[in-house]
Amino acid sequence: MRNSVKHPESWDWLPLSELGSFSKGKGITKADLQDEGLPCIRYGEIYTHHHHTVKKPYSFISREVANNSKKIRFNDLLFAGSGETLEEIGKSVGYRLHEVTFAGGDIIILSLAENYRADYIAYYLNSLGRSQLNKLGTGHSIVHIYARDLEKVIVPIPPKNIQDKIVSTLKKWDTTIEKTKALIDIKELQFKWLVSRLINKSGYQKKQISNFISEISKRNRGNEIDRVLSVTNHSGFVLPENQFERRVASTNVSNYKIVHKGQYAYNPSRINVGSIARLDKWCNGILSPMYTVFQLNEKVIDTDYFLHWLSSSEAKQRIKKSAQGSVRETVKFGDLGTIKIHLPELSVQHNIANKLNTAKKEIDLLTELANQYSLQKNGLMQKLLSGEWNTRKKEAA
Repeated sequence: MRNSVKHPESWDWLPLSELGSFSKGKGITKADLQDEGLPCIRYGEIYTHHHHTVKKPYSFISREVANNSKKIRFNDLLFAGSGETLEEIGKSVGYRLHEVTFAGGDIIILSLAENYRADYIAYYLNSLGRSQLNKLGTGHSIVHIYARDLEKVIVPIPPKNIQDKIVSTLKKWDTTIEKTKALIDIKELQFKWLVSRLINKSGYQKKQISNFISEISKRNRGNEIDRVLSVTNHSGFVLPENQFERRVASTNVSNYKIVHKGQYAYNPSRINVGSIARLDKWCNGILSPMYTVFQLNEKVIDTDYFLHWLSSSEAKQRIKKSAQGSVRETVKFGDLGTIKIHLPELSVQHNIANKLNTAKKEIDLLTELANQYSLQKNGLMQKLLSGEWNTRKKEAA
């Protein structure tokens, strides 16, 4: 089925079956992997390690295993034949390395004819062409896609020189995004070291958290607040409809707990995986009765100082050790209070918090920059892969 976008007349619309021949990867189990040897690609790595094009192999097998495996050659297009959702099934990646590599099972290989560029097609199928693949997956807990289905997928094919130009342009954006994310990783490592140096190895006297936190159990009796929130281990406070695509709450929320800006909350059954946060984005909200809400005595502890401590590996380890129960580990409010933290004078805490805030702000700005780069690249992909922006005309100009 064609995309609704109108492409230039010089572009052909062709099914994948006319671009080359399909084959299937073979075996290569986890037990077959070794630290060095002949390179291979397993289907899961298409999701986790390779994006649009394979830059290098991450797994290796012996020659004996390779003799019974399927070779991947230059300009082959690889599809992940299995996945967990319809939205990811059939993700593709172009292989443009001249080194012979081997394909594990659940990888579908399309060996392309000379006039078709694998990474160009991968860029298209992973973006504008994604809707076609979403309709092909079968299964529930594990979703599968097959070569007989992929054969029917139609892609727009510009002249070869236009394919080259499009890929060259998009790869420059990919490189910029990757470098920015690599810088973020470095800054995050530096930040963890800084937290450890300034807080966890500060040499100051340790005091129990119970000395400066108090539990809040105010209920939404008059239903005056209708903003239902959740706490996640990756984004802190979130609206459930943004996290789960629906409002996850009881019809009657009068027993829900009220949380105000600056207060903290956690799920006692999930705090050991990091589901604890301070409310910063909204002035208030309500949480399921299962949550614990508490506030700090800011005459004793700087709230940013405490928030940075929560992000540290030492805090996470101490919280995990406080978890009770064999089936579903929980951390009650009293258990949290027994944990000790380095607590210097308040003025020292302020100085430490300010230093860490500056470092964290730099990470946040870089993260926003990476997000903006990704948005701009996605917009550019729409223009280039639809032919709305003609690279031949730009080159002539």
